[in-house]
Amino acid sequence: MNKYIILSDYEKAIKLKQVKEEKKRLSKPLYWVLKQMNISKSTYYDWKKTNGVSKSKAPKTVWNKTPDWIEDEIIRIRQDIDLYKSERSPLGISIKLQKQGIFMHSSSVYNVLKRNKLNREFIDHKDTFLIYPRAERFFDVVCIDDVSLSNKKPRDLAVFNAIDEYSYESLGILFVTHRINRWDVIELLDQMYERYKRYPKILRLDNAKAHTSKAVRSYCKVHNIKLQFIVKGTPQQNWPVESFNKVLKRDLLSSPLWGDWNDCNGKQKLLLDYIEYYNAEKPVPSDTLRRTPREISSANTSIATQTRLKIKLIRKRYGQVRAREAMMKEIQKHRKVHSLNVSSNLSEMCVR
Repeated sequence: MNKYIILSDYEKAIKLKQVKEEKKRLSKPLYWVLKQMNISKSTYYDWKKTNGVSKSKAPKTVWNKTPDWIEDEIIRIRQDIDLYKSERSPLGISIKLQKQGIFMHSSSVYNVLKRNKLNREFIDHKDTFLIYPRAERFFDVVCIDDVSLSNKKPRDLAVFNAIDEYSYESLGILFVTHRINRWDVIELLDQMYERYKRYPKILRLDNAKAHTSKAVRSYCKVHNIKLQFIVKGTPQQNWPVESFNKVLKRDLLSSPLWGDWNDCNGKQKLLLDYIEYYNAEKPVPSDTLRRTPREISSANTSIATQTRLKIKLIRKRYGQVRAREAMMKEIQKHRKVHSLNVSSNLSEMCVR
């Protein structure tokens, strides 16, 4: 069986021209020329009828096409700005048409909107907003926010955090068994003052009712704290504390260490122990030197970090073998001075 060959419009036009030239040159009947060129008569006449242009596969008559007056009604409802968005959606338009005695599925309404390029009208585009430049000093800008745990019944639970924007250090944390109120904001600021003996210059927070209360504004005015509210619906402006909330959920709130949600005893101590670990031992991923938040805030690099950076430079300059030898020397040196626990922690820090 001969293989079926699909020719382009240009190739068909060339074939028609060749048939005409061969018929004139040889003075032979058309059927003889077509037979020599392996072209059937029906194919030849189909090509000749369209001058080699392929037939359109679209039907000449569209039997299921939506009438123009119905399409006009769909477009009118879509462009009626006095209606709610839900009423102007394909499903809402379908319901309105049914009330007029026109039964049309929402997918058919969507096809009409797509044909008229109105289907993407309600796609929300993110508004542009300002990302504040990072603070240049410790305690210049402090970001506060809460992790709402209200879906954990039988009571509303929340964890209230304060993060320094410059060093990412956790300055204060509160566990409350109710929704955040104005007194929780004041208590968090008091906790920060008790630990660091000073207040932040700028306090960045969202537009929650507890944050915009008169009590909070009066307290901040007395202690010379400037309130910087983020744009509504843009938590990206408060990114340091939002990032910490994600880490807190992953490390503690979702782990077995947190315990039973119905038992609220000892939760505050768990949170204080965690932020001590976070500040002193957990390196900041975005920091090029992988320092901890406390090392960034105090500008004092620990011995463990200095050792890790030294071994990293040796590995880069001399290779893995020399780096491993240097690491083992450091471990042996610290084993003579410190306990085994310290040396094991040092070895873990070195291989990070």
